[in-house]
Amino acid sequence: MMKYILSLASLLTMLAFESEEPVSKLNGAFRQAKNKYGSMTEWKARDSVTVIKVFRDGYWLGAFYDDKRRGSYDEKTTGIKPFNGACGGTYELKNGKYIEKVGFYSWDSTAVGSVFSFDYKISDKQYEQFGVMNSEKYPNYPINEVAERIKSTEPLKNAGLEGVWFMKEGQWGGTDRLGEGKYKNMQVVKIFSYPMVVYAYYNPITRRFDGAGGAMYQFDGKTLTETNEFWSWQADGKRKGNAETFKISLNNGQYVQQGWDGKLKEVFTKAN
Repeated sequence: MMKYILSLASLLTMLAFESEEPVSKLNGAFRQAKNKYGSMTEWKARDSVTVIKVFRDGYWLGAFYDDKRRGSYDEKTTGIKPFNGACGGTYELKNGKYIEKVGFYSWDSTAVGSVFSFDYKISDKQYEQFGVMNSEKYPNYPINEVAERIKSTEPLKNAGLEGVWFMKEGQWGGTDRLGEGKYKNMQVVKIFSYPMVVYAYYNPITRRFDGAGGAMYQFDGKTLTETNEFWSWQADGKRKGNAETFKISLNNGQYVQQGWDGKLKEVFTKAN
């Protein structure tokens, strides 16, 4: 009888472990290598647009940028669309599935609030995702993706910013403030998952997406250096590759970021 009880306890422990895994299992930044969407029957290499997906502690953000696909840009100007779109939200790992909830989606606001379940594989080198999304614009749309982990040539000097943060206060240029004017009811999320930092501005009430940005980053405990990858608010893409530094002060689950010659001050609190 005792052996039976022990065996049953062991089985229940195993089932509990299999049914839900720590979300940190996916932590990292990934760049898409190939995909098979919609009615496609063959895998296609992702060679004409950069697609990234960043995971950290139950939150995710994806973005399309440096788009060179014909028809997606003005061929008379730069020949490239610096920013195509972004999406993001929360996720969990349950019963062997990757389950994501959409918090913002620049291409289709009807997808906001949707929950999608995907099969997935994760390794030190790759993240793979297989499944179907379903929205008014993309009904029963197959999504199959293979992405390679983005790595840095140097270690992170200080991990104090690693994680997910929400903006509590924001002031830019002396006139624009979070919670006022066009930033009323705006939510701002910032995800540090070394070597990338990504962020998005969106209105969870109206489902309106405002913009997003991303950069490679380094932090030494006092100074944050962001080397821009994409920034949706500047259409010419000239911020690409620019390195900006910000003064950071960390204190008990909150950090203050200051820069732009005193014109920028942002206060973030860490997500639960």
